[in-house]
Amino acid sequence: MLRSLKKKFTYLEIPDITNQIFLLILSVLVVFSSDNLLISVLIPILNILLCLLIIYFVSHYEMKSDAEKKIRSWSRFLRFWYPSFMILFCFKEIYLIMIGFDTRLYDPELILIDQWIFGFNPTEYLAAYVNPVLVELLQIVYGLFYLMPVIYAMELYIWHRYEELKYAIFVVFLGFYLSFLGYIVVPAIGPRFTLHDFSNLNLELPGIFFADIIRGIIDFGESIPKNVSNPEAYAQRDAFPSGHTIIIILITYLSHKIRSGSFYFYLPYSVLMIFSTVYLRYHYVIDLIGGIPFVLVTIFIANKLYEGKISFGKANAKKTLP
Repeated sequence: MLRSLKKKFTYLEIPDITNQIFLLILSVLVVFSSDNLLISVLIPILNILLCLLIIYFVSHYEMKSDAEKKIRSWSRFLRFWYPSFMILFCFKEIYLIMIGFDTRLYDPELILIDQWIFGFNPTEYLAAYVNPVLVELLQIVYGLFYLMPVIYAMELYIWHRYEELKYAIFVVFLGFYLSFLGYIVVPAIGPRFTLHDFSNLNLELPGIFFADIIRGIIDFGESIPKNVSNPEAYAQRDAFPSGHTIIIILITYLSHKIRSGSFYFYLPYSVLMIFSTVYLRYHYVIDLIGGIPFVLVTIFIANKLYEGKISFGKANAKKTLP
């Protein structure tokens, strides 16, 4: 059995190994951070099971012949789409870990840095320019971010550019996971809780049709119950660095590097999305600036690991596959 598992492990590629390593890191953090014995036992067990499932999904597909890989199958779907689940799963697991840590928040320091840079708090300054049409647009843009990694991956998947998709998966994996570790090192909840009244956001940032609904869905996804007196106690400590900034810059970079044809969509979208993080009071400006080193490190590591292993461009597309 161990020999069979070892053989299956050899089919894992760089993004798959990255995911396995991060699940191991999370397991160790849960054991040392949680006072809940049930969580500190169940989470590592669940992570181990996920590692084994991923090994199975990947090896089951990769060991097939080229002819078998051309056939549409669940194994091909699971091999390339399990990362979508893993990012969400790890995001919520980070939440459990950080709630278990009895640490202070670094919002006061982040606020002081913004004030030092600008001489004022940017989110408070922008409050004088609130416009329902702009709020509606930017809230939709901000909400669409959560679909962007899937949309970009779908583009490569549909065109059967599987080797480039693996590279893109690694870049997005690494960008997300580095930002998750950043949350642990510098936990912060953002200006909507510290500089503004969270309970009045719908009144202070009114939209037109969908803004309040999208905002509510995002709050739910970030584990914030409705109508609680202390929402900051439930909020994800995910303000610094700005994961939104990191990932959308990486996706824009990928669309240019891989020449996927969508660069001129992602470029203006990324500008609007990054601005929305401050305008809608999710982030301090220093959160955005703090994301840049994470972007550079991710790109550097990815290019070093994939140097000479893959050529980029539409000529790489396996258009003969269904």
